[in-house]
Amino acid sequence: MKTERIIWIASYPRSGNTYLRTILRHAFGFLSTSIYPHDLGNNKELEEYVGHIELNFQDPDQIFKRMGIPFVKTHSTDNDQNPAIYVVRDGLKAFKSFYDFYDGKVPIKNLLQGKIANNLNLGTWGDHIRSWDPSRRPKTLLLRYEEMICELPKVLQEISEFLGVAIKSTHIPPRSRIAESDGRWVREKRDQKSPFNEEIVELFIDQNKDVLKEFGYL
Repeated sequence: MKTERIIWIASYPRSGNTYLRTILRHAFGFLSTSIYPHDLGNNKELEEYVGHIELNFQDPDQIFKRMGIPFVKTHSTDNDQNPAIYVVRDGLKAFKSFYDFYDGKVPIKNLLQGKIANNLNLGTWGDHIRSWDPSRRPKTLLLRYEEMICELPKVLQEISEFLGVAIKSTHIPPRSRIAESDGRWVREKRDQKSPFNEEIVELFIDQNKDVLKEFGYL
């Protein structure tokens, strides 16, 4: 999907994309959509928390008009010049959560390479960040998941300045409440399994070392 009038909400999977959409919904009053049909598993309660609106791929303009600012979620690599908010998270933690999301149904070494299915190849965690290059990409706001969790007022101000809109509320529903309505896209920390052995950890670090180091996660 290509259009010149959207703002991407982009990230490697399990890096805080859904939480960012929740922030946009509750702090700024913005709905958002996704390039993935039936995102969030058709969970209506979760969709309400997140502010998700299903995209009509035959007539996307109809949805975009309703949204005001057309925020579109993607985990794809960068392929255009539209503005973006890119969320980065500690790579190993994001990868562990990604593995949990599929409940072990995708071989872990496939996930390491970003090979989820024949038509979905994300590349490695580092490849994804290099593709977007959020520190240098024009019209792009780089957010860190860790700051979204621990320094929310700072993040709200950054989003406000990037979008040129006022903050309407500083109250975001707690993760635990949202997890109660879901359990897959949003999980309680105690539900995260991640039985990684040392070999997998070393493989991940080895293939993503430069980017981990650049962002201070090594």
